[in-house]
Amino acid sequence: MTATREEAFDQALEAAPLIAILRGLTPTEAIAVGEALYAAGVRLAEVPLNSPDPYESIALLCQHFQGRMLIGAGTVLRTDEVERLASIGCAFVVSPNTDAGVIGATLAAGMVPLPGFSTPSEAFAALAAGARHLKAFPAHGAQQRLAALSAVLPPQARLIAVGGVQPADLAGLGKAGVCAVGIGSDLYRPGHAPAQVQARAQAWLTAMDSLRAPAAQLVCNPRTMVGESPMVVGEQVLWADPTRPCLLSWDGRECHEVRLPEPVWALGISRGELVGNGEPWFVRLGRAGEVERGPPIAMAPGCRLNDLVIDSRGGLWGGSMHRGLLAGKGALFHAPAFDQPARVVAEGLGVANGMAFSQDEKTLFVIDTLARTLLAYPADTLGGRLGEPRVVTDFLGVPGKPDGMALSPEGTLWVAMWGGEAVVELADNGAVLRSVPVPAHHVGSLCFDPGGGMFITTARARLTPEALERWPGSGGLFRVAPRR
Repeated sequence: MTATREEAFDQALEAAPLIAILRGLTPTEAIAVGEALYAAGVRLAEVPLNSPDPYESIALLCQHFQGRMLIGAGTVLRTDEVERLASIGCAFVVSPNTDAGVIGATLAAGMVPLPGFSTPSEAFAALAAGARHLKAFPAHGAQQRLAALSAVLPPQARLIAVGGVQPADLAGLGKAGVCAVGIGSDLYRPGHAPAQVQARAQAWLTAMDSLRAPAAQLVCNPRTMVGESPMVVGEQVLWADPTRPCLLSWDGRECHEVRLPEPVWALGISRGELVGNGEPWFVRLGRAGEVERGPPIAMAPGCRLNDLVIDSRGGLWGGSMHRGLLAGKGALFHAPAFDQPARVVAEGLGVANGMAFSQDEKTLFVIDTLARTLLAYPADTLGGRLGEPRVVTDFLGVPGKPDGMALSPEGTLWVAMWGGEAVVELADNGAVLRSVPVPAHHVGSLCFDPGGGMFITTARARLTPEALERWPGSGGLFRVAPRR
């Protein structure tokens, strides 16, 4: 099946999140400059219409590359310009402003619109007109403004920063929700030799690693029905499948399985020992599968423990859920150690799921999967108490349901999206900074190794044979390499 222009544009953007802006390009140098950019790895280039003979340059480049590199036009202000561009094979149309007529004409001609915006009103007007890729212009010094905007944009929107961007800005722009940048005079100026353009493009693409989405690679597949609570212990990754039930480990080469006498839904390390959540009690686990039970926990009828987090003192904080998914039955419990009595510290939850402390342990973050919310509780780990929570985000527009969660070495929260085929990184205000696709439908949980690599557990539960054929890695352990 032939990809649409929009699909091809997204693929090119993922391959290299940079649009080369060739202002001042002439037809005589167009092919040589284009080939230099292509050799560097660039897959998107625009020729602004205030360049000499822009239509001729665009037509030459479109004919030469035949879709290997997508060619667009910049500084497009009128619908008659759109019509002419469509006739010569142009793939995308970039404007300095938001004009619904230009956006509509671009879409009708099968091209991708990139309208420019400066205010939230302009951004939402562009989305309402049918655009999905938004040109944030000017972008220099706009990180805070774009971070605030990305918190309210729909998930299908893509921010592309243009105007005054410097390599030092890239990491901040990425955290603000920008997926790509447009680079002009720092990449190409009239008279630059092709070799010089290629060298500059290569330098920019190297610097842009901070904007690239890493890939999730399958490292082993024990075909878990439910993969829960991964954690790195020494040279191994441990996780649990409570449906078998078993404890799983991966040593970098092979996957090993140890059967357990009862379901364990979450794992943690308390005072150097492996502990976890049984169904009505905390447990201590031996590597041969031994399970030592703590005191029974007084939960609401029909409930069991679900997820778990350990504080720096070794205290256990466990969340519960109702087996029938009844709202308001879930709670949070604290015990100083697995074999000490646990007491309730918060109530009224649906499914208490992913849990993580802030770096200073003054806040306990908890996912309520049933309510699709991330809650932040003021925490007193010494006294074993929680304050009244606030809602950080309701994951509006994010596909799937929030499930497991982990704090990255950089201090940002990452959430696994069950049924969403991804893990997402959240800003402090709850906005999605990045989404890393995972080739499995049900993404259950995640953790980080000391070097910043990410391990992700997935599940096969409730997937049809057709779905398992589409996502053969379901039930496997995936790894995302640390960002350089």
